[in-house]
Amino acid sequence: MSYLFLDVGNTAVKWYFDGQYYKALIADFKTDLLPKADQIFASCVANKTLLDKLTQVVFIESPATFKNFKSAYTEPQNLGVDRFLAMIACIDKNPNQDLLIIDAGTALTFDLVLANGAHQGGLIMPGLGTLRRSFKKFSSDSKNLTLNSTGANTPDAWDFGTANMLMSVINTQIEQHQQKHPDLKIILTGGDAKMIALRLQYLVKIQQNLVLDGLALITQSRIT
Repeated sequence: MSYLFLDVGNTAVKWYFDGQYYKALIADFKTDLLPKADQIFASCVANKTLLDKLTQVVFIESPATFKNFKSAYTEPQNLGVDRFLAMIACIDKNPNQDLLIIDAGTALTFDLVLANGAHQGGLIMPGLGTLRRSFKKFSSDSKNLTLNSTGANTPDAWDFGTANMLMSVINTQIEQHQQKHPDLKIILTGGDAKMIALRLQYLVKIQQNLVLDGLALITQSRIT
């Protein structure tokens, strides 16, 4: 049996097949890009209709528990499946470790998981791109993350202001959680992870493709 793992996000589709990771922007994605597989397992937080032409697709949902992971949500099915899969992948890669998982993409999310696998809950905020397009008057697609304290024109003031806002909230969340959990390990993922890591005040570990790795984990438990 061959297995294909799909992660349909807000801006891109990623997949994992035969030991390799692949990616296409939503605007460029066609199912013809995908390899043939006997079974497809998918995480979808965006548009499921992108996969309408495919057969044998199993869409994963967030459960209350998985191995030693225990969801903090009173209605665990409402926890974003991408967050759930990222957490179980992080637990697998960093066992017996308090973890703060930060996903910096279209949304900026934080999830705290203790060494025993107990999810403590999380936060959801606009990511950098979403934040910069949130105010029509100043809307910008800039990916610059310059932390100047002032700007001498409106576009710079907006770019610097949103950059400082994003970095301030990330640094604050890390500081608050580290005060309670001194051995906390910070995992950073998502499309903006690399440029954010360069500007953080704290040491973090970048781990990409966590959703796909989580899909492989949960699938393995179903077929073994």
